[in-house]
Amino acid sequence: MLAQDRIEAAAADAPPSLSRVGRWMARHPIRTLSHSADAIASLTGTSVAAVNRFARAAGFDGFTHLKTALGEELQATVEPLRKLGRARVRSRSSGAGGGSPVIDGETLRRAATMPEIQRVASRLMKARQVLVLGLGTSSYLAGYAAHVLMPYLPRVWTVAGEGGTEEAARRLARCGRDDVLIAISLPRYSRDTVRLADFARGRGAHIIGVVDGPSAPLAGMAHVLLLAPGEHPVMPSSAVGALAVIEAIAVAVMRRNPHAVRIARELSDLVVSHLTSEPPGWKVHETSE
Repeated sequence: MLAQDRIEAAAADAPPSLSRVGRWMARHPIRTLSHSADAIASLTGTSVAAVNRFARAAGFDGFTHLKTALGEELQATVEPLRKLGRARVRSRSSGAGGGSPVIDGETLRRAATMPEIQRVASRLMKARQVLVLGLGTSSYLAGYAAHVLMPYLPRVWTVAGEGGTEEAARRLARCGRDDVLIAISLPRYSRDTVRLADFARGRGAHIIGVVDGPSAPLAGMAHVLLLAPGEHPVMPSSAVGALAVIEAIAVAVMRRNPHAVRIARELSDLVVSHLTSEPPGWKVHETSE
């Protein structure tokens, strides 16, 4: 069980004095890492002994052990705060601006030309339906993936949306052995993405994981991993690498679709009336009747 889950469960079952400690830790997991037992005791109106007793009630050897386990679990969450602090120090010492690109062009090229992308495209072309899952920041990438794939595949759906995780689970309940789930998971990783992907795999769906590295939580249950570089000097992660992978998948699908040219022409005809070709600076001049 995760450290956060153990803290929440113990807080619900503990006596009132220990429960106050547990509820505070559950509400403030990051502050728990930076506070001493004395500080938490003061904030909760308890004692250092109560802080340690609660830690043991939650299944840890003591408060120090609790902080160690929680810190390992929250590393991806805390790291952006550290990166931002380091970036501010560098900015003050060297002046604002400049710096190297977030992801270099060669890294993006390798991500977009992985041999696995061609195999993924072939699998998508044969799928009964393609489901795309992303939560949090990744939900925007999932929406874009569905947007670029939808014209060239028979059935493409985004799983998450209004209704949140519960609605996503309802939609995945219809998936089966002939379906493909593209699951996108970047730091900070969502537990629900992993759980939903595991649920879809249990129903027989083929799972394609778009992640930033082989140690991502989603990696263990994906049939195919597409590695999208996600390192960013300040933000929790960069979406640029995942975007490159998504577009590479779309291009590979388009090349395999024998009707791609006709589809693209029809799409162009459909949207042309909604586009503007007016020169820069063009304005509507209102006239009085």
